[in-house]
Amino acid sequence: MNRKEKFNQVEIVKRALIKAGLIDKVTIGAYLMENYVGKKTLHIKCTYDETFKSYNPAAPYIEKTTEKIEEINKYFSGRVFAAGIVQRKEWLLATPEERKAFMELNDGDIIACHPSNYK
Repeated sequence: MNRKEKFNQVEIVKRALIKAGLIDKVTIGAYLMENYVGKKTLHIKCTYDETFKSYNPAAPYIEKTTEKIEEINKYFSGRVFAAGIVQRKEWLLATPEERKAFMELNDGDIIACHPSNYK
């Protein structure tokens, strides 16, 4: 995959985020990073804020920034990468209070609490 094709994949992800209305919630960028063999290659990185359950009883829920990073190579698909973020659309658009309420409602059920199940 040449450089132009790699940046076209980044544009595919960007367009999918715009279409889903997530472009204001998700930061997207292309960066040179080391891959698993130590070679500097182009990677895509998306960051967004999420709510997680913590193990601290005093603060049962925490807000953290999630980073989704993947190397853009011949196996990379911008559509698949974007789908992993877009499936959480309602979760990302919800307020932290709404996410906490959802997690409290489904406490103990890991599958029901998954962000893609938030409606």
